[in-house]
Amino acid sequence: MTTYYGLLSKIMTEISQVLSSVDEDKLGKIIDKILNSKRIFVLGVGRSGLVMKGFAMRLMHLGLNVFVVGESTTPAIGKGDLLIIGSGSGRTPSVVTNVKKAWEYGSAIISITSNKHSPIVEYSDFTIFLLAPTPKVKTGNFNFSIQPMGSLFEQSLLIFADLIVLMLMDKLCMTSDKMFKNHANLE
Repeated sequence: MTTYYGLLSKIMTEISQVLSSVDEDKLGKIIDKILNSKRIFVLGVGRSGLVMKGFAMRLMHLGLNVFVVGESTTPAIGKGDLLIIGSGSGRTPSVVTNVKKAWEYGSAIISITSNKHSPIVEYSDFTIFLLAPTPKVKTGNFNFSIQPMGSLFEQSLLIFADLIVLMLMDKLCMTSDKMFKNHANLE
């Protein structure tokens, strides 16, 4: 039987391998794009969608104007806006459709995916590749994870999003205490 700490070590090594492959040169431009956008829209489906909702919450805590695609209060996207997508396969039909629509409406697009051959890449201003295997895509730094299905991508997406938040905090001279003032007070 595998031990808790043995599994933990393997999982942490996998996540580190995925995040170490990120092209750091793109991150400054992505931070600037986020900060210079009129409004930010986030999109993801399934567990990736849950991660992207968490990312949207942190962007809101930073004081940014952010919306989750598919929510009833989300406005129309257009020029000056930014769509950020998290999708392991980058091929989920609803994601591809929404990316094409956002592109047609003139929105900037940042995609985060594991699939270098994803159709969303061609519509994206910037793409971050988190090279983790998913059930639909067996590419990346390695083609196997000890974890089930897309867990490695989803975990890496969460940590990557939190790293972006930390970089934004630095750029905005924001502290966790200041961010907490934007935390929900009706729950």
